[in-house]
Amino acid sequence: STNYTRDDIVKITAFELSPDESKIAFSAITPVGNLDIWVVDIDGKNLKKLTFQDHSPTNHIAKFFKRHKWRNFFKIDMYCSGWTKDGRIVFYQELTKYDIWGPNTISLRFWTINSDGTDKKPKTDKDKIFQRKPFDPIHRAEISCRSEKYKIKIILKNYDLWVLKDEATSPQKLIQ
Repeated sequence: STNYTRDDIVKITAFELSPDESKIAFSAITPVGNLDIWVVDIDGKNLKKLTFQDHSPTNHIAKFFKRHKWRNFFKIDMYCSGWTKDGRIVFYQELTKYDIWGPNTISLRFWTINSDGTDKKPKTDKDKIFQRKPFDPIHRAEISCRSEKYKIKIILKNYDLWVLKDEATSPQKLIQ
């Protein structure tokens, strides 16, 4: 198993706190330029990568084409969309076609996976989604979430995850 660090992540774009508040699942842009799914403990330990679309030939070709400002390529991204009530991570895979007309979504596929990276399977209607808070498009500049259990606020700001402990005055980076 690979030991990942913050250096393996370019930008964190979205996150969701697990139902038991012990883990954070998130989407992050890899050095290849696509989004993959990651998970980390709420104390910043055990950073784990759960999807590997950055290894796919499709995304390596996309990076090459983008660099040369060429058109007509495909890109695959993985977006974290939440957790199931029984503690599985829910995410979706988006296939996008880039051409002279711009980006166009070709397909969306929804999946669930255990937080240890095992048992990835298509999402079904039996998968009950854990809803922590309603989506608020107005306050998207700072995306945050609170863990009552660990008495901290988790904040996504400047493409990084920060934690603010209840008694602290300044936030700390979650992943070092």
